[in-house]
Amino acid sequence: MELKQMPKNTRGVQVKQIAEHLGLSSGTVSIVLNGRGDELRISRETQKIVMDTAREMNYQPGKTQKKNQKTVRKSDGFRIGVFWNLHYMGGLLGQFYSGFQETVKQYQIKVEIVLQPFEYDHLNAFEDAFSGRQYDGIIIGGLSEKDSDYLRENLFEMPIVLINQTLENYSSVYVDDYQTGRQCAELFYKNGHERAGIVFSENRSAASVLRYNGFAEECRKCGIQLKDEWKVSGPGNGIGGYEAVKQMLQCAELPTALFVQTSRMNSGILAALRDGNIAVPGQMEIIAYGDGDFSQYLYPTVTVLHVSVSEMAANAMHLLLTILQNDLHITLSKLHVTKLIYGESFQKKTERQDP
Repeated sequence: MELKQMPKNTRGVQVKQIAEHLGLSSGTVSIVLNGRGDELRISRETQKIVMDTAREMNYQPGKTQKKNQKTVRKSDGFRIGVFWNLHYMGGLLGQFYSGFQETVKQYQIKVEIVLQPFEYDHLNAFEDAFSGRQYDGIIIGGLSEKDSDYLRENLFEMPIVLINQTLENYSSVYVDDYQTGRQCAELFYKNGHERAGIVFSENRSAASVLRYNGFAEECRKCGIQLKDEWKVSGPGNGIGGYEAVKQMLQCAELPTALFVQTSRMNSGILAALRDGNIAVPGQMEIIAYGDGDFSQYLYPTVTVLHVSVSEMAANAMHLLLTILQNDLHITLSKLHVTKLIYGESFQKKTERQDP
């Protein structure tokens, strides 16, 4: 570890200054200084360097002040930061907020929810919020793979709950996305499909990558073709779905089954297939992943691997408030199981019999 020159003025030094001096995250330094290094698997060598540097820089932890602030916060309520990917700022966010509020009503304590939008791959711009006292706890939704790597590589003292992502040392409310992808491929196989396509949202979350990996692996096992030209993407809305499928329709050969990674694209996908004179489900069957509440109003109705976003939000808030109210130093997780809701776009047929 390469160390910078020790600052000359060492009075009133802050955690952030120690972190910058050592080239570590503020969260990692805070955890070591609070005596939780072993608990969160920080190497003994790193812990020693942090503690030695803190002594040399005359770090004063101010334990009494911290304790008093924590007591006041608990009596006054909690301030929760909701970090939300800008890509999901439409109706989906409203459903999540509805879930948050339903849970908050059950607690006899004031809870202030503060929305903080962030851009894909740029969660690291908010390290000060994760390491400081701006919030009592944080909920994060819509992580990209790069955002997940950032959290994986850093540790923060503040309780953080992730929505639809699992990482060691973080609490989470999640779906088994890999298994969901496999399930979709199995359903296509049982209906006799040998060619399948997939429609992505152009900003792929870490969860959608897992769904794709499970889908692609099961397609390979089942002998279902998944050609590159049948993998299309667009903005995660109706317009994006329309443009993505129009691109696919330029292919000389088309898939007979389509896995849609986000149900918000369904309306545009159906419109593009109608314009291309592709009958659903006659020539192409569709299964989408997401909240199925609106899919029943489309024509034809769409079969959905359904997950309730409001229920996920409610459980995320429940986990975080449980941790805060009980001053827990553990991570909690809640698995949500997708529910297959049949529509007209895909109907279960007699199970395929292998020779």
